Amino acid sequence: MGLVNKLSIEKLPRGFSPKKLPGILQKVKEMAEESAIVYEGIGARPALFETDRLIIRRFHPDDVEAVMELARNREQSVMKNYDHAWPTDDQGCKGATEWLATQETMWAACLKRELRLIGMITFNSVDPEQGVDLGHVWHTDFWNEGLDTEALSLLVRYAFEHTRAASVYAGNPLECEPQLAPLHAIGMEIVETREASFATDGQGRPIVFTGCKMAITREQWVSRDKASL
Repeated sequence: MGLVNKLSIEKLPRGFSPKKLPGILQKVKEMAEESAIVYEGIGARPALFETDRLIIRRFHPDDVEAVMELARNREQSVMKNYDHAWPTDDQGCKGATEWLATQETMWAACLKRELRLIGMITFNSVDPEQGVDLGHVWHTDFWNEGLDTEALSLLVRYAFEHTRAASVYAGNPLECEPQLAPLHAIGMEIVETREASFATDGQGRPIVFTGCKMAITREQWVSRDKASL
């Protein structure tokens, strides 16, 4: 599966928590390829997403080991020079996981069969005029498998169908093609580049790289959607 082309909305059952992992496994169902379900909770806010291969859910404090694995993988990848440093120690990851569990627009992307956490998808901001700022972090073992494309296309479709945003955009390093590839696949184009720095080298000097802003407008998304029919 690549792009999510059909999205349906369901309500979470009363008393169901998208943070209770055994409950999530009881909730999942067989899915047709290219389709997805968004389970909405209180206030019609998205609480749980499901595709043929993924469960995208709220974080839970029990995710600390998985968050640590993701953080350490990122620290060992090329992305370590292109982002703010993540905590990789036990206490730091525990605090980060507890904070993530309080956020309503940061979701853990998990393989559906075993609920292994392999990435994070975020709506960093949602503004009708500025658009939806879409972020993603993906374990490098699962780069180039289409799972990130599946997750991102789902969130873009949700953004356009269920928010008033005129566009969806994402900021990433131009030098990291695996990070950009799924964004290209869902129709985003580079609209801006600029120098940036979030990390330093062994001598404390800033590591400067070229950052790019990629975006897709509602009009482009609608046009792309019609062309795929």
